[in-house]
Amino acid sequence: MDNLSQRYLRLCQAYSQLAERYTKLDIDHMTLREKLVPFLMAFKYYKQMTEQLTAEKEAMQRELNELRDRYQLLVSQNGNVAIHEELLSALAEAEEQMELIEETLKEQEADPDPNLLPIEKQLLEEYTRGSGDFQVLLPQSLSHSGVTA
Repeated sequence: MDNLSQRYLRLCQAYSQLAERYTKLDIDHMTLREKLVPFLMAFKYYKQMTEQLTAEKEAMQRELNELRDRYQLLVSQNGNVAIHEELLSALAEAEEQMELIEETLKEQEADPDPNLLPIEKQLLEEYTRGSGDFQVLLPQSLSHSGVTA
């Protein structure tokens, strides 16, 4: 009988250790998820900004093309006569804005998250790809792996 009680005691101790480890793992998991939210929000914000800037760039490109067409029409109608100052000013402003937008888009393509440390960028990339240790965090990986929430 003494042997059975010792086995039962060891089993209870092992279960207690397992429960402690699970609790620590659960807390670490929740903490990681809480810290990931600001990065995901920033990622979403930068993606929306990129889409907005791309739309603005396209609108400005159309405006610039219209101004160039008007300029060419005026030149063809007036020969080498000086072009209206307002048109030249609008054309110059549109070109400056296009250059600024193109520069911004290039900067965002080069580094979409300039405020993050390299390790944070790597973690975010792994999370968005759903690779490595982050596969279990993504909803689509839960359904693919047969795990339910």
